[in-house]
Amino acid sequence: MINNLTVKTLQLKIFYESGEFDLLESHLKGMKNYIKRHTSIGYHRTNYGLIVAYTQQLMALDFKKKEVVEALRAAIVGAEILTEKEWFLAMLG
Repeated sequence: MINNLTVKTLQLKIFYESGEFDLLESHLKGMKNYIKRHTSIGYHRTNYGLIVAYTQQLMALDFKKKEVVEALRAAIVGAEILTEKEWFLAMLG
């Protein structure tokens, strides 16, 4: 299951960086359902749930509003369990 979630995270990054936001939105819904169905993944559930949530926020973000960007950056930096923290910070610029 963890390998599957790792692959889904890699796909998520590819979709975001290539600007395929329709595919990404569908992918995030599927990933969220996958996480919800598999209850035995323990703390990984928190990590991948945050990855989905922060990606959705990143997609909806208005980069012209500095205070909103900084609020998201602070939330990401403050997250204790987040394996893709560096990637998110890189996408925020």
